[in-house]
Amino acid sequence: MFKLKAPKESRTRLRNKLKIIDSKEYEFVVTTDKEYVEDDKINIVFHEEDAQRVNRILNLIAQGEDVYIVGHSPRGMKRIESRRIHYFVVEEEEVSAVVRDGRFRVRMKLYEIEEMLKNKHFIRVSKYAIVNINKIDYIKPAFNSKLVLHMRNGDQVEVNRRYYKTFKKTLKL
Repeated sequence: MFKLKAPKESRTRLRNKLKIIDSKEYEFVVTTDKEYVEDDKINIVFHEEDAQRVNRILNLIAQGEDVYIVGHSPRGMKRIESRRIHYFVVEEEEVSAVVRDGRFRVRMKLYEIEEMLKNKHFIRVSKYAIVNINKIDYIKPAFNSKLVLHMRNGDQVEVNRRYYKTFKKTLKL
């Protein structure tokens, strides 16, 4: 989505301020130097002291654009909007995207999906699952500092102890 282009001496500092992860395929060039502007892209040129404001704008852009995941089922391949996905789960060494009425096998690693959807209301809840926080119906405490998430499709997903504090902090519980 984004490509940061800046002089070498300020690139790392800007990347840390803006929290940008460069994409191989990108629509937006983010830069502090007009020399790096690309004619066929949308260019965001700013002064370094405005980095915090630019970061907020980039977050809004990233959240506003839906990400599509390619899922496979016995019927064939399908592009699925990330906002339709309730959660991702690893079962028998395969990642599945669970939607309201079915499952699709996804040919990506869970950590790749997590990185791709980190600004899209998805959060890691265990070594084997990532959930869409907008698809949680209710949350129920369980034993040993765990939580059980009751999803809108009727499924239950467990938040294990390792991810418990991060989950509660993210949802402000």
